[in-house]
Amino acid sequence: MDNKTRNRIIKLCITGIILGFSSELALTILYSWQIDFIKSSYIYFALSIVLMISIGLLIIYLFLRIIMVYPLGSSFHYLIHFAVYDVSILIGGSLGKVILTEIINNLK
Repeated sequence: MDNKTRNRIIKLCITGIILGFSSELALTILYSWQIDFIKSSYIYFALSIVLMISIGLLIIYLFLRIIMVYPLGSSFHYLIHFAVYDVSILIGGSLGKVILTEIINNLK
């Protein structure tokens, strides 16, 4: 593995873990709000949709931003790099879920 590929994978992993953690944090905060605070299920629904769309666009934008610094040769390499990125997002989300669950349990 050459230096460019190693740097690209490290950047994808770090970005994915941070993005997964922050996404889990945002979703946990959104879903833990009290119903009387929002007052309407339509507002809650709209906020959920906007949050999901913005997280999805951010995931794609950051992936393309990292990958396009050193374009890859074949489509299979893009697939492998996106799989690594996706797994790192899942790991970051799982870590975020564990940490936030422990924090919420300790606050009660």
